[in-house]
Amino acid sequence: MAINFLSKKKKSKNKSKHKGGGLDGNHLINENSRFGVIESYNGLRTNIMFSLTKTNKGKVILITSSVPGEGKTTTSINTAITFAQSGARVLLIDCDLRKSTIHRYLKLDGSVGLTNVLCGYNDIASSIHRNVFKGVDVLTVGEIPPNPTQMLSSPEMGNLLAALSTKYDYIFIDTPPVSVVTDAALIAGHCAGVAVVVREDVTNLDRLDIAISNLKKANARIMGFIMLTNERQRKRYGYYGKYSYYGKYGYYASYSSYDSYGVDD
Repeated sequence: MAINFLSKKKKSKNKSKHKGGGLDGNHLINENSRFGVIESYNGLRTNIMFSLTKTNKGKVILITSSVPGEGKTTTSINTAITFAQSGARVLLIDCDLRKSTIHRYLKLDGSVGLTNVLCGYNDIASSIHRNVFKGVDVLTVGEIPPNPTQMLSSPEMGNLLAALSTKYDYIFIDTPPVSVVTDAALIAGHCAGVAVVVREDVTNLDRLDIAISNLKKANARIMGFIMLTNERQRKRYGYYGKYSYYGKYGYYASYSSYDSYGVDD
């Protein structure tokens, strides 16, 4: 299936109407988004839902990429919104403890968040931003720590995700690129699955191989890939077919299962 990628090069006249402000309608899906965009994200939601299996890790989904600039944060936010539109209770967690962006995108107070909870300085209930979008709560990073790897690999991180998974239908975790640092791989063991964002003219195949290798070493369950590609490349990928939608921004994204992607073991 395919979804339009919302380009940053053009600005939409319709601003996103959500509590936090931040990104405009050119980035975030809302009631003014094009029909094709909305339907495509609905298709992405369906694919992810059917990719999940019954595990004791809850419905915690990690979204990452191989290198910066591939659109994983925008994809994480839009996917969380789309799941909430189905009536699910959703939590979006910013786990980029090195270069956090979600609080800036959504114009949220990022002074208190995940790191403060893990260190025991703040409780989780008071650290979560409630209903940033309808049905979507957000946990920002908080204070940037000097030891992100140790914090994410701590027992407290696993315990926190286990506790949160009993309160939410779905949890989406936005992490740093997995070929750059090991943070995503450290968290992957607590997740039901991983979706990897890749993008034409940005993703490097060598870096993608490193990302896949790092996730495999962590025994992560790679559910699939969200591929962002421009219009001229659309016919090169067999999984577009009748599900492709034309968009004035000229970008597409396709969800492909891990097995059909063709990455060498």
